[in-house]
Amino acid sequence: MRRHLVAALVALPAAVLVLLGLPLALERDEQAVRRLAHARMEQARAMKGLAADLVRGGNWAKAREHIADYQDRTGGRIQIYNVAGQALMGALCILTADELREREPVKAALRGDFIDSAEQRVSWRAVELVIAIPVIEQGRLVAVVVICSFLDDLQSEVMTAWAVIVVGALLALAAGAWLAEPLARWILRPIRYLERAALDFAAGDHHARVPVDQGPPELRVLAETFNHLAEQVQHQVRVQQSFVADASHQLRSPLVALSLRLENLEPFVDEDGAPRLAQALAEADRMSRIINALLLLARSESRDQSARSVDALAVLEERVASWRMVAAPKSVEIAIVEGTELPVAAIPGTLDQILDVFLDNAVQVSPSGSSIRLRLIVVGDTVAVQCQDEGPGMSADDRARACDRFWRGSGAKPGEGSGLGLAIAASLARANGGEVLLKRAPGGGLHAELRLPAWRPPAAGVSAAVEHVRR
Repeated sequence: MRRHLVAALVALPAAVLVLLGLPLALERDEQAVRRLAHARMEQARAMKGLAADLVRGGNWAKAREHIADYQDRTGGRIQIYNVAGQALMGALCILTADELREREPVKAALRGDFIDSAEQRVSWRAVELVIAIPVIEQGRLVAVVVICSFLDDLQSEVMTAWAVIVVGALLALAAGAWLAEPLARWILRPIRYLERAALDFAAGDHHARVPVDQGPPELRVLAETFNHLAEQVQHQVRVQQSFVADASHQLRSPLVALSLRLENLEPFVDEDGAPRLAQALAEADRMSRIINALLLLARSESRDQSARSVDALAVLEERVASWRMVAAPKSVEIAIVEGTELPVAAIPGTLDQILDVFLDNAVQVSPSGSSIRLRLIVVGDTVAVQCQDEGPGMSADDRARACDRFWRGSGAKPGEGSGLGLAIAASLARANGGEVLLKRAPGGGLHAELRLPAWRPPAAGVSAAVEHVRR
């Protein structure tokens, strides 16, 4: 965009110079020719008396001296013709006497007519300028005065003027181009800030704001509008998260009390009512898990903490050790088949929760005697934690909706699960600038993959952000 803006800022003065400067320069050239023609016309009128004296048999030597002096002073060459068109006296011209008689100004003068200099159309690129004045006494044509002028000096003057104009135009364009670059940066700097803030805001950083003291007034208004919009969105999100967290927290105590009361009723329930009491306890336990999951989901979206360096392999080994005790009764093996020490950028505690979701789902669907394989690898600029089970897997449609809140697969048993596990994992991954991917495992099970950005020192991240804003 900056290149386009710079090109527009340079093209506009260039177009003005061409559209206005070129006609003005051409008009100046025509005015120079007209000034020369007018001067020669006045000089020819001054020679009318000399021409009349020659026709009457005046002093020819004095006339030659006068003509030579005129040629030395002005560079013009005078020719004097009688009414028959015969050259009586004059300096040499490029054109012969016969050729001069064929020029329109001379032919008109021999007829006794006069062509004003303003009516002549002479270009500065012509070889010679010809001016003719009829000499009339007592209503009768007696002679014709012709002045021929080379246009070499005029052409040199015009070419010099054009050179000055071109050099001036190029200097003006160069100055415009030199000023266009900082002007474009000044105009686009708020847009860069706005772009960066919008990307950060979309990524979950609701504290992202735009400076309001940069660029033109219109863009400053836009920055203030964005900041106001961000404040409103942040407020609404905070209210929603507070509601979910408060509601979840307030519901936990009544549910715990309800569960205790149901358990206390067990000695007083007969055999026929025991299954119903067990179902009520299971539903209360399920509601408690859902509320805990909602509270965790609300906290995962708050983004109150910043990412730090987390040893992904250490966290993976610790969670695998815990879940092996859960998987042992089902004869399910959990193994880390590939892993190296790779620090990731994550909010402390979130990687543990995402791995718990992966392993919980994998243990539940894994048949007896199967295995769960985990890998910790590098994928481009990210670190990937992969979990593969040998369960029934998911269809493509189910994988596309698995991270939706309260979604449960078609094969889920009634009352089993809350439908929030993968939604929480995906939310926590987004809070860390990562993502959760679900694929089909090679053996037919589910391949759950978490990708988190690799840890980089803060200085490198700040430099990259500053460089992005500068560009």
